[in-house]
Amino acid sequence: MATHVLWQADVADFDAWYTVFKRDRFNRKAVGLKTLHVWRDPDKDNHAVALFQVLDLERARAFFDSEELAMHMERDGVINVNVKLLTPV
Repeated sequence: MATHVLWQADVADFDAWYTVFKRDRFNRKAVGLKTLHVWRDPDKDNHAVALFQVLDLERARAFFDSEELAMHMERDGVINVNVKLLTPV
């Protein structure tokens, strides 16, 4: 069974964030992540939630812990990020 990552964050502008998110799909694939779903919170317009399948756990962990990703998210107005690694039971 696959490992997954549940990612949640507040974004400055959901539509602008989503445009950049879609464009970055090749970068996520390169670090072992496959995007399964992206949601917008119906009660909080600028809250984004994404579910990823992890294809390479070590590369995915390094990606989420990287300074490069932190700087990228800060530049794109992403705050209050919560990343949850989920493994099957």
